[in-house]
Amino acid sequence: MNRLLRHLPCALFLLCALAWVLPAASETVGSMNDASQHMEYVWLVPVLAAAVLWARRRAFVAALGAPEPLRALPLILLAAVFFFLGARGGQSRFVQTAAVLLLLAAPLACWGRGAFRVAWFPVVLLAFVMPVGFLDNFTVPLRRASVTVTAVILNGLGIDVQQQGTAILSAGATPFQLDVADPCSGIRSLVALFVGTAAYGAFMLRGVWRRWALFLSSLPIAFLGNILRLLLTAFTCKLWGQSAGMVLHDNALFIVAPIYALCVFWLTDLLRRGDRPEEALPTPPPEPSPRLRRVNAALLCALALALPAFRAWVDAQPEAVYESAAFIAPDFAPIEGYDLQYPWFCQGRDCPWWQAYDVEGKPPEACPLCGGTAFDRMSRAERDILPADTVTRKAIYTMPDGTDFTVAVVVAGHSRRSIHRPELCLPAQGYVLSERDVRTVLPSLPMALFSIHLKQETRTRGFAYLFLNADGVTVSNLRRVVGDTLERSLHNRIRRWAMVTIRCDALDFRTPEGEAALRRFMEDWFPTLWADKAAPHD
Repeated sequence: MNRLLRHLPCALFLLCALAWVLPAASETVGSMNDASQHMEYVWLVPVLAAAVLWARRRAFVAALGAPEPLRALPLILLAAVFFFLGARGGQSRFVQTAAVLLLLAAPLACWGRGAFRVAWFPVVLLAFVMPVGFLDNFTVPLRRASVTVTAVILNGLGIDVQQQGTAILSAGATPFQLDVADPCSGIRSLVALFVGTAAYGAFMLRGVWRRWALFLSSLPIAFLGNILRLLLTAFTCKLWGQSAGMVLHDNALFIVAPIYALCVFWLTDLLRRGDRPEEALPTPPPEPSPRLRRVNAALLCALALALPAFRAWVDAQPEAVYESAAFIAPDFAPIEGYDLQYPWFCQGRDCPWWQAYDVEGKPPEACPLCGGTAFDRMSRAERDILPADTVTRKAIYTMPDGTDFTVAVVVAGHSRRSIHRPELCLPAQGYVLSERDVRTVLPSLPMALFSIHLKQETRTRGFAYLFLNADGVTVSNLRRVVGDTLERSLHNRIRRWAMVTIRCDALDFRTPEGEAALRRFMEDWFPTLWADKAAPHD
């Protein structure tokens, strides 16, 4: 009975920790079911973490000692900061980070340092359930390196190809084109390999350096596997055409994954040579004095009760003040010398019809193709994806020389999901992007410029964007997200961010003539975007 009473504070702490873990689990399930995240491997992460902990169960039981809640307190406080910022700022990754930190603190708080040393690794594995979309900013070098090596190999084998950024073009008897978008950069394969090698090394290897060697081997294995997938796709395109190559590309994982596994198995076998005998079980820690045990148990109970209380306090915070979007003009203004048109879209889910109409024109009430409802400024796909309170406006300005600029302004609503980085949205629409180029288009007004083209096309278009609110503009999505999170969580205010995009099908903004045309257009149009005041700058 005495032994059971000693474990009651630990059970209470673990039970109360669910107040922070369950929201993170819900966010993880949502990410796993989001096809755009390419996170099909996520369900394996908790399974592998549980398997590693089970494999270490004897060592864990042997290391069980008295609670050390004071030592765990810094981790719990750090988790509380992440939970607050995540819950109030709408950042799911912060909520997931808080759950991992709390689970990391649990063995230390409940059973002491020995249990923490055994359990920290499988708990840290759970961090891999978080979406890795933010890493897309860093995949351009990885993509370019994969494409460069693949192009060199293909040319060396007599298949004449050219590299254009992150695309491979062949214009021989059987022309084909391979575009290495972010999902094809190898970053998802790399993360999945990180999880697999970390867990497998924990089972099969002893010694820190051996496990780290296997873990870091994920980098070259994923890189070489990505090159192999590109080579197989290129060979198939060359022999049987583009469509056959795309079929192989979409199913290449079934070919590459066994090769990944064989590489990991071979390297593990190599690292096991000369491995030392199995490690002895840890020595049980000394028992604390009865008085210290009672103090730690009381403190652990207090921390346990504080977890759901803190969650309740966060949930009880007043709703953030929703700012007005009055700093932006309510509609696009005509510009002298420019023709202004508005695009109208069919609202049928499977109908691609859209048409631009002059301001004085009379659009049809029904789609001429399918008879569905016609609506200006927003397609049905955008209406389905974006939160209902997102404000979207689109217009087409035609310069005197006939050059068209398609302008879109997306004003965020309550949800941070109202605005997505174009680097993520455009590939989902079938576009291939060049490397981002930030240039100062007007004094103190930076814009992010891209060359874009549809798959199977070689003609490039110009694309540019920036983010803005009532106080300034930026091209940094990180600055926007961090600023929005702090405003929501610390100042209880939802800033109305807007994303402005400019597209031109006739010009590439990264060329001198394209940048000059964009600058002339922005000089005329950008001041009209603001309502009753001068436009702020970065």
